[in-house]
Amino acid sequence: MKKLICMFAALIFLDASVLWAFNTVTVNTKYKDGTQDTKIVEMQKRKVRDSWRLRIPKESIGENVSSIEVHYDYAKASKGEAGYFVMGDGRSGGFNSDSGSINERRCVMPIFGMKTPRGTFVAIVKGLKYEYSTVVNVNNGIYNMFPRFLIKYIGFPPYEDIVVDFYKLTGENANYAGMAKKYRKYQLDRGEVKPIRERIKERPQLAYTAESVFVRIKHANKHNKGIEHQTPENEPKVAVSYTFDQFMDVMRNLKALGVDKAEMCFVGFNSGGFDGRFPDIFPIEPSIGGEEKMREAVKLGKELGYQMTCHVCNTDFYTVAKRWNEDDIAVMPNGKKRTGGVLAGGRVYNPCFKQVYEKYVEEDYKGLSDIGIKGTFHIDVTSCIVPYSCNHPSHPCTRQETADYMNKIGELARKYFGGFGSEGPCDHVAKSLDYALYASAYPSWVGGKNPLVEKVLPLWQLVYHGIIVSNPFYYTIDYNIDGPRTFSPYNYISDITLRHLKLVEYGGRPTFYFQSYRDPKNLAKIKEAHDEYKQLSYLQYEFMDDHRELSPDVFLTVYSDGSEIVTNYTDKAFQYKGATVNPMDYKLFKPGN
Repeated sequence: MKKLICMFAALIFLDASVLWAFNTVTVNTKYKDGTQDTKIVEMQKRKVRDSWRLRIPKESIGENVSSIEVHYDYAKASKGEAGYFVMGDGRSGGFNSDSGSINERRCVMPIFGMKTPRGTFVAIVKGLKYEYSTVVNVNNGIYNMFPRFLIKYIGFPPYEDIVVDFYKLTGENANYAGMAKKYRKYQLDRGEVKPIRERIKERPQLAYTAESVFVRIKHANKHNKGIEHQTPENEPKVAVSYTFDQFMDVMRNLKALGVDKAEMCFVGFNSGGFDGRFPDIFPIEPSIGGEEKMREAVKLGKELGYQMTCHVCNTDFYTVAKRWNEDDIAVMPNGKKRTGGVLAGGRVYNPCFKQVYEKYVEEDYKGLSDIGIKGTFHIDVTSCIVPYSCNHPSHPCTRQETADYMNKIGELARKYFGGFGSEGPCDHVAKSLDYALYASAYPSWVGGKNPLVEKVLPLWQLVYHGIIVSNPFYYTIDYNIDGPRTFSPYNYISDITLRHLKLVEYGGRPTFYFQSYRDPKNLAKIKEAHDEYKQLSYLQYEFMDDHRELSPDVFLTVYSDGSEIVTNYTDKAFQYKGATVNPMDYKLFKPGN
């Protein structure tokens, strides 16, 4: 009986679809007093084909508004229907559940989409894009996907109009690849991003990044046991993992193995080691050799043909720092300082990025440039978070203004070092970002596991491959090395072969960080990755134009030059274009072959 009722409800839901139109949305405004109102709004037809725009002027959003939801008929589906929803971070699910919800505040890309028997669309949030959550609600088998603009949490009067553009996708573009390409075109057409192929004309360091393996070595850190505010008297001793001399030994050994292109990254080289005394970088940590030895290591790396870079962080300031200034810390709307957890340097204080840009980074960049750093300069966290606001009366910043300062810092890194890399995929810094350490860490971190999510699609890569170099997952760091895995995202895929195939399927750059570089077997694995990547690195200059499942657990990745990669996750051989793709393996098909 229950099954018949569900089927009947689904039929009513589908019959109602004939009344739907692409050009209307339902705007649900909720107020701080608990009341709400609902309006059906006809959107503006745009000159862009099959595109409609919702605009809510900022002046019309009163002080008493709590949130605004934008509901779209084509963002609804019924359990059992063919199709799927797609989040801006690539998480996706079919319509298979009776109930559930996702409420994602983290904005990786300001897009979302859905494919149903009634049509396929992608929405791009273009105004107040850092002030909304993507919501998927499922009640009684009915799916509803919408953006919820969190007006009361902005911390300022709305500083932009709400703008959401909806695009109808048809034909061969009525899928997640079409959603991604629509957003990529938007980013390229407005000049927000430029392809790698264009940028390397002025910055050869980026070409080296695209064609090399990435080797990060953590030198030192403090084992802090809960000391929130460190002083010279109570500060934990710096524990050394690799001195600069040992770093140089690693480079010599890699070169002896035949690793010709490697971008070498000093991590935890700064004062106090990893996350030790930011914003202080200088003096270079003396326990690992200090500035003199760092200069020697940089010089040697360049002689070996390696690109030399380092890791810093702008989001974590500590009271133990010599440059600590409480007035530079971001203030929340409630007047409290913006803080994080207790890490190696103590309690984390999040600075205002206006202050970071105007007071700190250029001095540091001049010093590191003088040491010889040249390459894709890694700034941790920046691309892993939604920009936060600052309500300090002396230096207020909306989230949009914070994003602007983050990009100014990225451009400054490009000026001094030739490139800017960061931790994750959040594309508020896409215009200045050259490398993403990982584009996803699902499901254990940065987007917790949810039963509505069935897979992670290469949506980010379909947008940004050929624009930003990346490693696809946290668990594909050290992809071909078996070893201890103590951090939860890395546990998700422990099988080396699976990690390898994911790296290739998603067009990733081999990246190494967590394993011992004293073990010759691990260095040999870097050489193995280096040799394989030589055959694939040319693809970093191409867009990823298509991705689809050819057969259960067999995937096709297509690039803009016509290159294709078939990735076979099954235990049986797969035939493609007259060639055999072996079980648990992949094959590259170059154009013309």
